Amino acid sequence: MDKTGKLILALPKGRVLKKFCTLLQNTQFDLVEDPENTRKILLKTKSSDLQVLILRGWDIPIFVSSGAAHLGVVGKDILLENNSEEFIELMDLRIGKCRISLAGQSKEVLKEPRLRVATKYTKLATEYLYSKEIQPDIIYLRGSQEIAPSLNLSDAIIDLVETGRTLKQNSLMEIDVIREISSRLIANKAALKTKGDLIEELKSVILKSL
Repeated sequence: MDKTGKLILALPKGRVLKKFCTLLQNTQFDLVEDPENTRKILLKTKSSDLQVLILRGWDIPIFVSSGAAHLGVVGKDILLENNSEEFIELMDLRIGKCRISLAGQSKEVLKEPRLRVATKYTKLATEYLYSKEIQPDIIYLRGSQEIAPSLNLSDAIIDLVETGRTLKQNSLMEIDVIREISSRLIANKAALKTKGDLIEELKSVILKSL
């Protein structure tokens, strides 16, 4: 746990960071440093009890599980891939909304007994394909999944979809929505005991802003 005694909240880089920071605007937890105008990773807020840690989204569950951060904001897609008994999900923030979908060049792929799927969601993809009685052949790609079917690297992809524009630009169609996704607030279980009052105060501020 943090030796300074401060509550550390891990936030993901990108659009969710901007949206979450608006929830803290004009509150006692508002950031006093602009994440876009600094290379610092640990930022101050108006509260002497709270600091904000800027991380890649996929790293946040690791920091919260270990206690290096007490709270974290992370997409449900990442939580589905990262099970841990060291943190719990506190609330749905209703920001960063999108969906995880199966996409390909034809809906006929769902009729195949075996499917090559390019994705970074290996656990979710495997469970989904088995539920469809399809034998999965998972090709792990961290990015650029959309081009995989065109180059015959895969038959389909499983990835996040927001508007579907990127799929269309790469000659793909959204075949099946697997799961609706939004950002969640998670907490280290031990921190709930040692910093419970401050966590509840922060939750209350967030709820009023939603």
